[in-house]
Amino acid sequence: MTTVAPGAPDTPQRGPTEPAQSADTSAGNGLALRVGRPSSNSIVIGIAGELDTTTAPRLHELLAPRLSSRAETVILDLSGLRFLGVAGLELLAHARRVADGRSMTVCIVDGPVCVERALRAAGWHRVVPTFGSVQAAVAEMTGRESAQPLP
Repeated sequence: MTTVAPGAPDTPQRGPTEPAQSADTSAGNGLALRVGRPSSNSIVIGIAGELDTTTAPRLHELLAPRLSSRAETVILDLSGLRFLGVAGLELLAHARRVADGRSMTVCIVDGPVCVERALRAAGWHRVVPTFGSVQAAVAEMTGRESAQPLP
């Protein structure tokens, strides 16, 4: 895993056939963020700690450029969250709207009961693909990507 400072690029320069590396943008303020590219068309963002009014802007800074990338799928791993507040839910809703406008898929790896309850209260369990693990999300989303016809 490659560690980078917040604001630095999330992946080092690599050749076209090299696998993507992960970046860890951990910092204080109760939120730790990780970025990985399990495939050329998928991005995983691991979110741990507390996602609330004070920490949502950090996630937004990390998420915004990925939502304007060429990725087809963004997997938000919420399994490490201890708290998911209204500001976090609003940010997730914004990310989904942006992704929908770009024909991107956003899916979620849910987490502890507090996260599951917040997602249910927001109605996300009905409209956003949700998985029990990052591995399950990557397998499902990669399967969809590889099933598309080649140009």
